[in-house]
Amino acid sequence: MDGCPSINLIYIILMKTLKILLFIVLFISRNQVFSQLWPKVYLANQGTAPFSITKSYDKGYLIGGWFVTSDGFPINGLLLKTTINGDMLWQKRLGEYNDGTGIIDINQTNDNGVIISGTTKQTDSWGDPFIMKLNSCGEKEWCRIFAVGQNRADITQSIKQIPGGYIAMVFYGNEFFSNEKLYMYRLDNNGDLLWQQQYGNTDSLMAGAEGYDMTVTPDLKYLIGGFCYYPDSGTSGPRYLRPLIIQVDSIGNTSWELPWRYISGAHFYGMAYRSIIDNKNTIYTCGRHIEEEATPSGDRPTMLKTNSNGNELAYYDMVNDSKQAVFFTINWFADSTIALGGGWSYSMTDHHQAVFKVDRNGTVIESVELLQSLYSFSDAVTDTDNKLFLVSGQHDGNQWRTYAWKLNSDLEYDTLYAHSFVYDSLCPHPIPSDTIPLDCVVVGLNEPFENPETGRLKVYPNPASEVLHVEIPDKLKSETHSQVFNLTTVYHQWKSAVMEVYDLFGKQVLIREIRQGDKLLDLNVATWPCGMYVVRLVYNGKTVASEKVVVE
Repeated sequence: MDGCPSINLIYIILMKTLKILLFIVLFISRNQVFSQLWPKVYLANQGTAPFSITKSYDKGYLIGGWFVTSDGFPINGLLLKTTINGDMLWQKRLGEYNDGTGIIDINQTNDNGVIISGTTKQTDSWGDPFIMKLNSCGEKEWCRIFAVGQNRADITQSIKQIPGGYIAMVFYGNEFFSNEKLYMYRLDNNGDLLWQQQYGNTDSLMAGAEGYDMTVTPDLKYLIGGFCYYPDSGTSGPRYLRPLIIQVDSIGNTSWELPWRYISGAHFYGMAYRSIIDNKNTIYTCGRHIEEEATPSGDRPTMLKTNSNGNELAYYDMVNDSKQAVFFTINWFADSTIALGGGWSYSMTDHHQAVFKVDRNGTVIESVELLQSLYSFSDAVTDTDNKLFLVSGQHDGNQWRTYAWKLNSDLEYDTLYAHSFVYDSLCPHPIPSDTIPLDCVVVGLNEPFENPETGRLKVYPNPASEVLHVEIPDKLKSETHSQVFNLTTVYHQWKSAVMEVYDLFGKQVLIREIRQGDKLLDLNVATWPCGMYVVRLVYNGKTVASEKVVVE
């Protein structure tokens, strides 16, 4: 009939339409366009709380945290593995007998194993730091518990792999305004301690320095984010809470310590947490801005901007009239925009947790509120597909639960990857959900700092006439003193040092290379002129031990 398409034409159009639809279905099945429900909840019938998340080599995720009681007291450590879609593969309990173990930081290592750190109550009822290395099957390779004091909550806050081993940032739970809280440990690949150093005391006006997180820069410097107490300009007290950023060089020496205190014509109060660095070595730090004199007064979730020399550049508050507020997470997207995660309150009952996407000048590009809760995000990571994965512990009134969200770079919920991924492919057997005992080597660390005999060079007899015996210390202690600060570095592992002997007039009469295994050296002094001599041990260009002796 005129004006009506033929049956053949309708058939052709229908077949082409079906082909197009089939192509779309096939494309969807091979990609990730299926919807997915977020957040994910893990181990819903057990009390858990996450603290850290890292990417796995197989596109999955590793979450570290705690098994906890309903009121938040730690029981054992939690290690949890998920797929790329956030579905749980397996979980492990770290520690036995409810020993108060908890994981604070977790990272994938270059050999596709895992390095974890945290605290345990095995050696102290309040907690001691520990560090553990696992292989790609989740099996323990080595573990160290650092016994650093009793009746004090001591924690390994951050652990990162570096060339030749690991660097750890450790918190000692000393009294409120103590300047002996912030330490770093340098470990070799086997977990043996190479050196330890204390930070946060280069300025006599600074007190109570604490570290929250540590970042390794591309040029192998270390950035510590935390807080301290510091007076306003021109005063010596009272002290106010300030963000603290510290840069440490590759061998553990302090480059600078910056209490954020004055910018844009006003004093600044608050706290710093995690940092990221751009290609110009500018530092961006998430944190908290305390505004007591603003209208309305309160806290603002903020991003701090600091240059590579330790000078304040700018800060950016994302919510202007909030009360209790903080950003706990900061991450790069692939386009060099920044994801900030945190929360704020307007009142005792009005709480918000959100993610902001901002540029380097703090301009908000996108934001999304994920939940209304008092509890903020614990950690976040961006993966190779430019997706942001966040974790948080949430309390439902009865117990704690581990939650996770995954967003794309537009801050939309991530969609489902339908492709079949192979997980844990480097392990020759399926990884079970079981318990990893905390049967660790216990290392005592207080003694090098508190015992003045540690690191001392012992010589005898004194006076000597024929043979002088020199005892070489097992640990070397380097001390730096100035009018405003004292720094002590203890080297637990060292290959060689130099022993030098000088007479009373400064003339060198002996020089000899010393190895750590050299416990006792005998020097023939029978031919030396009578008089006083100085025997000293030099390591890295510094005198680490010395003693005077008389030859007669």
